[in-house]
Amino acid sequence: MLFNSYPFIVGFLPAVLLIYGALGESRWRAATPFALIVASLFFYAWWNWHYLPLFLFSIAFTYLWGRVLARKALYAGGAQGRGRRAMLAVGIIVNLCLLGYFKYRDFFVGSLNGVLGWSWPLLHLELPLAISFFTFEQITYLMSCYREEEGTGDFVSYAMFITFFPHLIAGPIVRYHQIYPQFNRHSRFRLTAENLAPGLMIFAIGLFKKVILADTFRDYVGPIFEARFLPSFPDAWGATLAFALQVYFDFSGYSDMAIGLARMFGVRFPENFDSPYKCTNMVEYWHRWHITLSYFLRDYVYIPLGGNRKGELRQHLNLFLTMLAGGLWHGASWTFVVWGGLQGIALSINHSWRRHSARRLAPLAGWALTLGVTLFGYVFFRSATFSRAWEIVRGMVGANGFAWRPEYGSFTREKYHAIAQGLAVVLFFPNRQTIMQWDWMNDYVYAAAFVALVLVSILNLANPPAFVYFQF
Repeated sequence: MLFNSYPFIVGFLPAVLLIYGALGESRWRAATPFALIVASLFFYAWWNWHYLPLFLFSIAFTYLWGRVLARKALYAGGAQGRGRRAMLAVGIIVNLCLLGYFKYRDFFVGSLNGVLGWSWPLLHLELPLAISFFTFEQITYLMSCYREEEGTGDFVSYAMFITFFPHLIAGPIVRYHQIYPQFNRHSRFRLTAENLAPGLMIFAIGLFKKVILADTFRDYVGPIFEARFLPSFPDAWGATLAFALQVYFDFSGYSDMAIGLARMFGVRFPENFDSPYKCTNMVEYWHRWHITLSYFLRDYVYIPLGGNRKGELRQHLNLFLTMLAGGLWHGASWTFVVWGGLQGIALSINHSWRRHSARRLAPLAGWALTLGVTLFGYVFFRSATFSRAWEIVRGMVGANGFAWRPEYGSFTREKYHAIAQGLAVVLFFPNRQTIMQWDWMNDYVYAAAFVALVLVSILNLANPPAFVYFQF
């Protein structure tokens, strides 16, 4: 069920809030966790109920394996530490195997067929919704069990953590120890103005970003990236800039909506997006784009590989491998792998410059270089094939000509005006975190701003497209 859809906004969300508020004030308060779990499973199954059993199996297996990890009596003598680490590894591998089978099986088989001339059949499996995200959440839970953190033995609290619909589909990727203290079966479940009002406003800001901004630029992108004609200079740059704005407002809007929804229920998610296009270097960029994924890759890939503890050359290799994994996580395609590799190379160069050069780029030069690297990477991120990516790159350097081609439905000056306005919003307007700290003078101004955002968004909700990160 899409956050930006009528069934969610006028049906599911109000119903769940009413049930949550009513149960929290009744003698059946203890039933609130079960109501949230059932509502979240319904939310998940709305898209395709056929994969609900797979999701339930993943939940049950991970919880039971976590209980095995917690039983030290099963591990004897000095082998206890090695035995628990081995059991942890098995639990993680099982979860990754589920993800690998559904998301990467055809990718690897197709690659082997192409290289070795084999003819193994492709299954063309439909990707289960949210499998990348709930797999990562399961891994963080297993790590919490291994570290014997609070509340890991409470199945109801664990099920609430995994299924909670605000972050179920596309994050943020939160850790069990972050959520359990504020959201478990023993919580004081109540609807309060202190949580509901800011939660609704954050959700409204995110909805506006998605419906009015992201979806506008989305319509500019497909006609170029998915066309067959050679894109000219204005087409290639226009489509790439439009995609940069689409994915920016799309993921920023989703993150705001998820954080706002959680806040309505009294849960504070970590920030996941913080104006990354204002950054002046790639290291800072990855601290501010999909923040929870960056931390996950750092803690569960980069550091286990050795991090920066084994010398500079090994650090660069670890960065490169981590970003390759990040690229592959985004999609089962070599174009995503190349995108991840480019990010790894850019991060390595950034770290080397910091370590070995006493000079620092001027902020404007650093910003331009960072944005340029990001845009170049987006060509591979968005292109379905390398041949199309190469055609876009050739267009960006002028190899396909400089003519405007309105007869192909390509870029016009009006679209460039819209892109310029979008860039101005990204670079000069306050982000959601800043807006929520404003002094709104009085409640009427706050309410009027909320109503305006919601009405404009709802009136433009016809045939809402999914969020970009839903496909990952």
